Amino acid sequence: MATLEQIINEARALTPAERRRLHQVLERELEQPAPAKESKPAYPTHEQERAWLEAHRDEYLGEWVALDGDRLLAHGPDARKVYEAARAKGVEAPFVERVQPKVDAFMGGWL
Repeated sequence: MATLEQIINEARALTPAERRRLHQVLERELEQPAPAKESKPAYPTHEQERAWLEAHRDEYLGEWVALDGDRLLAHGPDARKVYEAARAKGVEAPFVERVQPKVDAFMGGWL
């Protein structure tokens, strides 16, 4: 791949008509927005884990679960044992959470 300096030297060697054409092409390129890149957050969002919890809440209610993405690593009543079981499966930082009943937001008011 050519360096920027090589490209500039090549552009200097163009005829005036070729330079105008190059200028037009570059102007059009600059007018078009660059395609958006999907950026991944620098921090874990645990979207897969939260989706898994929503899907399996009733099955593991009151228990601790250890997840890696949407994969259940361990579950049980003791958080430490669940965490250690997940680490034993090779996951360095498992997502561990106690499964609680879903609480709907309270909507109150005067009648």
